[in-house]
Amino acid sequence: MSKLQSYFETNWGAMTLNDWIGTILTVIIFLLMLGMYIWVLRPKNKDKLEAHRNLPLDDDAEGNSEKKDG
Repeated sequence: MSKLQSYFETNWGAMTLNDWIGTILTVIIFLLMLGMYIWVLRPKNKDKLEAHRNLPLDDDAEGNSEKKDG
């Protein structure tokens, strides 16, 4: 088990500013994605999300489509 622990060992003192920024951003993005997955997969939000299921396909109905001049 000591080989496995030494493989994942981190020298926190040797981390540069870029290392810290990358680590913090990775943790923040992971937590945001986890929160979004929990919110989306919660059964009480199903009706709200199902109301928007065809949103990418509804551009023509809103009049935002490009004009076709030919």
